[in-house]
Amino acid sequence: MDKSSLKCIRNSEDLISQLPDEILIFILSPLKMKEAIRTSVLSHRWECLWSFTDTLDFDDPDTMQEIDDRKKKLKTERKKFVKRVNRILGLNQASTINKFRVCFELGKNSTRHIDSWLDFAISKRVKRLELDFTPLESMRHYYTFSHEQLTRIISKIGVHCINFLTSLTLKYVNVTGELLEHCLSICPVLEKLHVARCQSLGRLKISGPSLQLKYLHIINCSQIESIDIFAPNLESFGFVGPRIELYVNYAPCLLDVLIGAIYLVRINYLFCPLSNYLSQLQRLTLDICNLNDDNLELPDLQGLLNLRHLEVRIATSNDGSLLGLIPLIEATRVLHKFSLELTYFPCSKLRKEIELRKVMKCPNEHLKVVEIMGFVGRAIDIELAVYLLEIAVKLEKICINPRVPHLVGTPWEAEKEGDRESAEQLKRHLPLGAELVIL
Repeated sequence: MDKSSLKCIRNSEDLISQLPDEILIFILSPLKMKEAIRTSVLSHRWECLWSFTDTLDFDDPDTMQEIDDRKKKLKTERKKFVKRVNRILGLNQASTINKFRVCFELGKNSTRHIDSWLDFAISKRVKRLELDFTPLESMRHYYTFSHEQLTRIISKIGVHCINFLTSLTLKYVNVTGELLEHCLSICPVLEKLHVARCQSLGRLKISGPSLQLKYLHIINCSQIESIDIFAPNLESFGFVGPRIELYVNYAPCLLDVLIGAIYLVRINYLFCPLSNYLSQLQRLTLDICNLNDDNLELPDLQGLLNLRHLEVRIATSNDGSLLGLIPLIEATRVLHKFSLELTYFPCSKLRKEIELRKVMKCPNEHLKVVEIMGFVGRAIDIELAVYLLEIAVKLEKICINPRVPHLVGTPWEAEKEGDRESAEQLKRHLPLGAELVIL
């Protein structure tokens, strides 16, 4: 919250002061903790209100950026961050916690503090719990949320406190399948489970007729071996990782799927366990690494009858081709939106001057929106963009973003010279009434 915002609130203080505490606390809840605490300077009425908020979001991206820029030292700032969280939790007076989120580079050395934060959050009957310890660079020793730790918390404060948990997100936190399965068994209203970059997750079984789980994403967990799913309410499933044994035994509500691979593993094998549910999917996201092959090959999928949004994230060489996506696009009957995130890796031969390939084009009357991020203005993306513009006879908008996807939001997100001009050349292929937006 900037100074002008504080001044605006101060000038309206008489009106705001007439509101009951419950409403003022509700106003503070969406704010980051730093922002909420800063409101205490407005008046005596606001001085302690932040301590009653039921949303505790500890995130300090500015400091992390300064650490990454070598303007601050990680060890020093980590101590400050931990001390600040401990102080605020000691002052918090909320009876329950709606959201508890910690986002900073923390690891095994901070175990004692993180354990106490989990004690606090669960004792306050937390609903949404997120631990995001994403490092700026590589990190060897992750914090471990162990089965013993959970058992200790439950024996101390009672199992009823964890019954309120609806969402659990763990990034760069080590857990086991046994722990996650136990959480599902004692959290009757748990709807979201997201685990990313875990080094200890091997086998995971999601099973139970009374499961309320609607969202399950297991992303880049290097040791994962198998996932077994029997989830009557599951709507969104995501997996990116090494080759595994995947069993989707029962997921009648599945609408949204993300699949991808690491270590140059092809994702084709993942379609077989999902084959019974392709016809009901409304959104499909593919995360593909295609560095070794000139031609992208995907399985023949003819069952995508209800797919409305297809998103492809692909890392490829700039002498490759994306035309392998065409059979997948043509297999969709009612596709409304197509999104592409392209990360390319230069190779010895450039295809910029190579004549674009001629492909068969089937008109698509449903495709209304096309988005391409990472546009490089070479044959690799121009040929696919031209294909989409020529088949989408009722296209409303195509959005082009020349920036590299994983650099967006960082100081290095600047586009390369000439990319915008290359995107402008697509105007001559626009169908009547369509808009070209270059971000």
